[in-house]
Amino acid sequence: MTDYGLTDGPVLESVTREFAETHTSPPVPPDVDLAAARRLVTDLQDKPPLEETDTCAQWIMGPANPHGRIRVRVVRPAGDRARPLPVIVYLHGLGWALGDSVTHDRILRSLALGADAAVVFPEYHLVPRARYPVALEQCYAVSRWVTEDGANLGLDSGRIALAGDSSGANLAAALTLMAKERGDVSFCYQVLFCPVTDAG
Repeated sequence: MTDYGLTDGPVLESVTREFAETHTSPPVPPDVDLAAARRLVTDLQDKPPLEETDTCAQWIMGPANPHGRIRVRVVRPAGDRARPLPVIVYLHGLGWALGDSVTHDRILRSLALGADAAVVFPEYHLVPRARYPVALEQCYAVSRWVTEDGANLGLDSGRIALAGDSSGANLAAALTLMAKERGDVSFCYQVLFCPVTDAG
């Protein structure tokens, strides 16, 4: 019988094998305290930033709501615009307990440049400080605020997309359903990056 050099088990390409070996242990062990975990994910995302001259950012206090006001970061392409910019409301991931504008700075700037849009980033309250539905209601309040008052910031409130990654994509999916039910916010697009959509 001819030996074709086949092995008894599955074979991974070297790049895939290296990735799998690097990521077999979670970056945040379950016994690490929350403050240390937050520092860790910030350090993991600490890459050379995009040229900040390509975008500009401002912090705004979000609207009052029963679950507390939150800071909102608005990132847009640099330069004056004759017309209002379309909007991407971006909800960050990292398990509802981690993440902020630092961990997601690169994607906010990339989206603003790539889509030629203003990216609105609600810095919602994290667990365990806040429990469901606090973050969802805070993000909804920001989306409603963009709808009602976005024109004052040079935003096109008729062109609002909703996006999120991981647990933020979960919030985005829930927020879309909430908007349909309540009827006072309308999203023209929804983009879910690696969404958490079930418990499995």
